[in-house]
Amino acid sequence: MIHAIRKMQGFKIHATDEELGHVEDWYFDDEKWVIRYLVVKTGFWFLGKEVLVSPHSITGVDWQAREIRVSLTKKQVEDSPDIDTHQPISRRKESEFHLYYNVPAYWGGLGLWGHEMVPDGRPVESEVDQMDGCAGEDEHLRSVKEIVGYRLHAVDGDIAQVHDFLFDEDTWALRYITANLSRSGGRRLVISPKLVDHVVWARAHVAVNASKEQILAAPALESEQAIDRDFEARLFAHYTMHPYWVEEEAAQE
Repeated sequence: MIHAIRKMQGFKIHATDEELGHVEDWYFDDEKWVIRYLVVKTGFWFLGKEVLVSPHSITGVDWQAREIRVSLTKKQVEDSPDIDTHQPISRRKESEFHLYYNVPAYWGGLGLWGHEMVPDGRPVESEVDQMDGCAGEDEHLRSVKEIVGYRLHAVDGDIAQVHDFLFDEDTWALRYITANLSRSGGRRLVISPKLVDHVVWARAHVAVNASKEQILAAPALESEQAIDRDFEARLFAHYTMHPYWVEEEAAQE
């Protein structure tokens, strides 16, 4: 099922033994457009500390109760590698994190999660598997909260501002970017990351390979309308692109 990611902000995180804190932000991979970590504000120290939680550790999300349960103990999280969530995170830092929690690395495979399409939390086979491909210090993770408010830039000019992301709760892939045509809400533009040419972080805009006319003519969501497969199919047909589910099914064959 697809949800708006920002609705998860403030959700309580429950470890196996007690409550850890609440969701503050999310880091996504700007290559495959997948949520890699939740940024959690804990209450371990005065004013709290921000830590990362991988979807590999998530055992359930209760949208009604606004809670997320994880297969971690408070002690595990307290003793986790120190990562400054206010600075860019390198692959080497990520490798330390994955080694500590003994969960698979997402890089090095054709799937959204390494060799898999979903984060399943299975332990890694060896440290070599985790460290492979981490020699560089490339910074490729981006904050969801940072990109909200960026200008959506069509090939012929700005059209709207990024409002939110719609993500798949099974894979944690960011399926769509949404942008409001007015500050009061109303009609929401829906853009697949497949249309994104690049993000100009220094200029705070998202460049899209489509004209303003084409974007405005595409299926849009009304107010709080939920997205369904029929809407998705019409959206991809409008842009004459293969739907993501067709490509992902082919990748698993």
